[in-house]
Amino acid sequence: MRHLLSILTLSALLAQPAYAHEQQSKALVIQADFAGLVMTGVAYSVSRDLEIFNVRPLIPLYDIAAASDSLAYNAQTWPEGTVFVSVVDPGVGTARKSVVLKTRNGLYFVSPDNGSLSGPANAYGIAAVREIDESVNRIPGSEWSHTFHGRDVYAYTGARLAAGVISFDAVGPLLPAEVIHLPESAGRFEDGVFIGVVAGGTGRLGNIYFNIDRNLWARANANYGDKFEILIRQGEKRIWRGEVPYSRSFGSVPVGENLLFMNSSGNLSLAVNQGSFAKKYGIGAGQDWHVEIRRK
Repeated sequence: MRHLLSILTLSALLAQPAYAHEQQSKALVIQADFAGLVMTGVAYSVSRDLEIFNVRPLIPLYDIAAASDSLAYNAQTWPEGTVFVSVVDPGVGTARKSVVLKTRNGLYFVSPDNGSLSGPANAYGIAAVREIDESVNRIPGSEWSHTFHGRDVYAYTGARLAAGVISFDAVGPLLPAEVIHLPESAGRFEDGVFIGVVAGGTGRLGNIYFNIDRNLWARANANYGDKFEILIRQGEKRIWRGEVPYSRSFGSVPVGENLLFMNSSGNLSLAVNQGSFAKKYGIGAGQDWHVEIRRK
């Protein structure tokens, strides 16, 4: 009963007529590593005129690097003024900052500053960063909650910003124009071998990709159909080894067969046609997941 009363109190406060001065609404895009429909409800309670797009939870739990990559990739086609809310927050309730990043192309990203923003910061540049002032940009009555800032702070602040209830200046105090960046490394080509790491792609689709971009891969002078030997290790432990054709797209190989291809972000990728390479072979991502690729 106590929890029900808390929820009813939050709902009543959200429904208060504090938003009569809303300006023209903008798109709000929400991504999380869980099914976050409760955050969509918060946003809708702020403004029923908002266009809300809830990205399905393709991000593995706690995978900050995947959140960063997803933001950078998905934001490329959205117009100026779009607000993105990203909730991959294993450090919720700790001292990490809650911020809104404004990029040079006029996009806004609401997120914990835990590395999730390194992707859009690198891709679109940093115009400004503000720390969220939770004394005003937090669901009224939610101060007792310390483990769901996605609902209490990020969805609420993102919706208010997208709907024009607040301006960017009203988010909170201005911070230095920087965010926490995840460690980065580029693949390399040595003695005929491409050397890199599994950079991501271990979510629902399971098409893993490497920190080997199309410019580096050009050194292979590869033609479609050429075969490459691939070794994947976690630390010193060999996880998978195989021979794979370099292919134009998934349908270039039979269903269930492996292929090596250049994905739509320009990174070399491994997949199973109509399957999950990551799940099938138990592949993870990160700096300890090493790959070596050589022409057969």
